[in-house]
Amino acid sequence: MSAEEIGRAVRNNTFRSRGARARAIAASIAAIALLAVACGGTAEEPAAEEPAAEEPATEEPVGLDGPVRIGVAADLTGPFTIYGTSMARSAQIAVDEINAAGGIGGQQVELIIEDTQTDVTVTVDKARKLIESDGVQMVLGPIGSDANDAVFQTVVGEYGVLQIYPETYEGGKCDPLFFSTGATPAQQIRPLLDRMQGEYGPKVLLFGADYVWPRRSFEVAKPIIEEIGGELVGEVYLPLVAEDYSELITQVRDSQPDYIFTLYPAVWGAALKALEDAGLLTDELGLGTTFLGDPDLAGIGALARNNYTALPFFTVAPGDGVAGFLAAYEETFGAGEIPSGGESMGSYNAIHLYKQAVEAVGTTDPATVAEALRGQSFDGPTGTVTMNASNHLEQTIMLVKVNDAGVYEFVEAFDARDPEEACSFCRAPRGGGRSRPSSSSRSSPCRCSRTTRSSSAASGATSSGRCSRSRSTSSGASGAC
Repeated sequence: MSAEEIGRAVRNNTFRSRGARARAIAASIAAIALLAVACGGTAEEPAAEEPAAEEPATEEPVGLDGPVRIGVAADLTGPFTIYGTSMARSAQIAVDEINAAGGIGGQQVELIIEDTQTDVTVTVDKARKLIESDGVQMVLGPIGSDANDAVFQTVVGEYGVLQIYPETYEGGKCDPLFFSTGATPAQQIRPLLDRMQGEYGPKVLLFGADYVWPRRSFEVAKPIIEEIGGELVGEVYLPLVAEDYSELITQVRDSQPDYIFTLYPAVWGAALKALEDAGLLTDELGLGTTFLGDPDLAGIGALARNNYTALPFFTVAPGDGVAGFLAAYEETFGAGEIPSGGESMGSYNAIHLYKQAVEAVGTTDPATVAEALRGQSFDGPTGTVTMNASNHLEQTIMLVKVNDAGVYEFVEAFDARDPEEACSFCRAPRGGGRSRPSSSSRSSPCRCSRTTRSSSAASGATSSGRCSRSRSTSSGASGAC
C-alpha cells in the first residue's frame, strides 16, 4: 500500500464529527470570558446582579467523548517523498497497534493524513484544514525545516494546537506546545564528528542544501569541530535539487578536506556522482551525514561506500524491537518496504507518547496534554525514549557505515543522548496559562521526573509524567493572567 493510498483510505473513512469541536470552542469562549474578568476586564452586568463569590471558576477539560483525531502533515509527493512517506507509515503502524489494544482511553484513534507536496504554502493550508475542518488537537509533521517553521507559527502560534515534529532538525524551538521527537544536531553531530576526525583527520568541509536545516545545523557543528580540535576548511551551499556541482568540486580540490560533513538530503547521490566523475571520491576522503536512511541508500549503493551516518534508526540496528518494527512495516505496506531512519522512529514514538499523555489526563486539550507529555518515557523499537524538560527527546542514536557492497553495517549505538536544548518548562497553571521557558535546561528550577514507562504498544500501561518544581522560585511559571 502506498502512502497516497494510506492518505486516501484515512480520508475516505474518517468520521467528521463537529459536535465535539463545537463543544470545545464553546468551552474555550467561556474560559476566555472568565479569564478576562479575572485579569481586570469589565463586565457588562451591574455589580449588584453578580452572584456572591464562592469557589473560583475553573474550566473543565474536554473529555474523551469520541474518536481521538490526529493530523499528519506529510510530504507524500515532492523532493521529500521518501521521508514523508516513512513518517506517515510509521504513524499508521503506531495507530494500528494502539487501536488493536483498545485505543486511547477506550476511544479509537483516527489518523488524518494530508499531502503537503514539499511546499511551504501547501503545508500551511493543509495544517489549517486539519485544525479547522477535521478538528484535530495535535498535528504531526511536516518534514522540511522551512515548512516546520511555518507550521509552528500557524498550529502553535495562531491556533494554540499541539505540534509534534518527528524529523531530524536544527533545534532551537522553545514553546510549551511544540515538541520534537526527531534528533537534534548535538545528538547526532557529536558522535559522528568524533568518529570522522579519528578515522580521517581534522580538516572538514561542510556541504549543505541552501535552506534552514543545514545552515542552522552547521552553526551547531562549528563549535563542536573547534572543541574536538578540528579545522573547518570551507562551506558550500547549493540548491536543494542542484544541476551544477562545480562549486562543490572546486572547493574539494582547493581545500583538500579529510572528510565532508554533508546535509544535502534530496539528491546526495547526484553530488556523489559528480565527485566521482571529477576523480575526487576516493577511499581517503571521509563522508559523514545525519540524513541518509535506508531508502536513500538503496538508490545510491556503492557510490556511498565509507559514508558514515548517525540517525535514530537503521534496519541493521540490533535488537528484537527493531526486527518487530520492520516486520510490522512489511506486513502493512508490502515485502521489501523499509522506513527511513530520521522520522520513522520520531513518528512512531510520538504517537505512543501522545497516547500515554492523553490517557494520563483524560483529555485532548493541547495545553493539558503538553503538560503531561513532559517526563513521559516509552520503550520503543530502539530503546527507551524520554521527553525531557525542553520538550525534546532523549533517545538512542545509531551510527552505521556503508561497506564496499553499498549496504550499511552497524557500528555503534549511543544510548540516551541528551538533545542539549537550552529551554525548560514548568507545569502550566490551571486555566490555560503557559509556563515561561527557562534559559537553561540544566539550571532550570523545574525538572521533568522520569516515570514508569510503557514497555510495549499492546500493554495498555501509561506513565503520568509531570513537571514539578525542585526548588522554590518565583519565576518558574506564569500565572493565568
